[in-house]
Amino acid sequence: MKRAVIYARYSTDLQNDRSVEDQIRLCESHADRNGFEVVERYFDRAKSGASMFGRPGLANLMQAAERGEFSAVIAESPDRISRDIADLAHVHKTLKFRDIVMNCVNGGEMDTMQIGMYGVVGQMQREESAKKVKRGMVGVIRSGRNAGGKAYGYKPIAGKPGELEIVEAEADTIRRIFQMYAAGVSPRSIARVLNEEGIVAPRGRQWNASTINGNGQRGCGILRNPIYAGTVVWNRVRMVKDPSTGKRISRVNEQSEHEKIEATHLQIVPDDLFSAVQARKSETTQLGTKTPRSKRILSGLLRCGACGGGVTMVGSDRSGKRIQCSNHRESGVCKNNRRYYLERIEALVLSRLQAQFADTSIIDAYVSAYQEEQKRIRSSAIRDRANASKRYEEAKAEITEVIRMISKGLIDDEEGAALLIPLRAKRDSQKVILDTTEQPTNVIELQPKAVRRFRENIESLAQIVMEKGGEASPELIAPFRQLVAAVIIEPSESGQPYNIRLKGYLSSLINSDVSVIKLVAGGGIEPPTSGL
Repeated sequence: MKRAVIYARYSTDLQNDRSVEDQIRLCESHADRNGFEVVERYFDRAKSGASMFGRPGLANLMQAAERGEFSAVIAESPDRISRDIADLAHVHKTLKFRDIVMNCVNGGEMDTMQIGMYGVVGQMQREESAKKVKRGMVGVIRSGRNAGGKAYGYKPIAGKPGELEIVEAEADTIRRIFQMYAAGVSPRSIARVLNEEGIVAPRGRQWNASTINGNGQRGCGILRNPIYAGTVVWNRVRMVKDPSTGKRISRVNEQSEHEKIEATHLQIVPDDLFSAVQARKSETTQLGTKTPRSKRILSGLLRCGACGGGVTMVGSDRSGKRIQCSNHRESGVCKNNRRYYLERIEALVLSRLQAQFADTSIIDAYVSAYQEEQKRIRSSAIRDRANASKRYEEAKAEITEVIRMISKGLIDDEEGAALLIPLRAKRDSQKVILDTTEQPTNVIELQPKAVRRFRENIESLAQIVMEKGGEASPELIAPFRQLVAAVIIEPSESGQPYNIRLKGYLSSLINSDVSVIKLVAGGGIEPPTSGL
């Protein structure tokens, strides 16, 4: 008898969970009638057939096919395997290459022509279903109900699908945001006030300027949402699936495709206040587009020493451009409110690095310290890796056994999930150990040319900062960023000297066979053992 596997799938959580069992029973009967020996059963519950991504059952089936464990795949119909033309053709082509037939209850053994026909029909049905769903949602909107997720300030009415009601406590916060913004208060300052008062944010974490500002093109954000003025707008964006990753990505629709309905019972903000806010928002948006952003040598590398967040430009004065912790500025959650002059930070960083490269004996000391640390850990590296490898294989075997028990109905899905969670955590933790305990190389050699190149590069950057205000070419910035990973600006009182730490890499200065060595610097870059 030919060895065969069964594959079953249903699409959404709204469908009957027993659909998988029904499909498997139907396929088992088909296998008996056609002389197949069923050796395994694969399935995916609540998984769309629009993509092969995110379907562990199908992935396991294809892996078993590579191992040559069966010679036939049985499914209720080809659209259970895929409802995408290209994906179905790919699966059929792969199986055919391995001399595996695809045999369906509805249609029998599939040849190339049938796969093409079923693929077209399956995709057309899927696309037509999506159109029908959209038409149904348009009907929901036009009936005055809500077809999408609820906005901040509203909650669904129990027993009345699609209907919302106002949450007065949140509505008061919304009106307050509109009033403060109309009075000239910036979104950053509004977010700071709300955070300081402990008002719960829409997603339960913290208020940010982006929560209040939103996106003009998408019409999202507190200040831009027309529902607060009593107008429900639907279909502003659509979701498309990236065929290369299976991820859903949002795209902005043309304004002519938007569905609008008046919902005065949901209005929170008076018309005159909403109009005043939109007028100010439009004005500030137009002004903001005129300010180009410059590329500085430390762009993206600066971090606040108090909270670990990034920094942002906050204007300039006669002494130069100024920067500040973005978390403090955007939401007030960081207490580091000092403003720093960017040019001074840049000059200080380059001065530190010039001092480091002035004497290569310092770098020799770093490499020597690294070698000593490697001697210490090398003795246990092989043992740790062997133990991790053993536990990793044990976890994989146990996971396979649990999946087999689920597929044979020996345990139900809930029991299987409870067993799989700790097993997968065990497997993943051991995989991390295996990936990070490679046996270190014994020999590390400085590359004199690399040291000389970095020294020259830093001297050139120092000259640019002094003469041209920090605007450097990409050719100079790139090697600089190979050395500097981050610049930590420690909090200090106004008027006090700046205190910075450098996080860097020595990998560009040592043998290419050695992996990246992270270093932490205070007055200079500290020996690499502190970063291991």
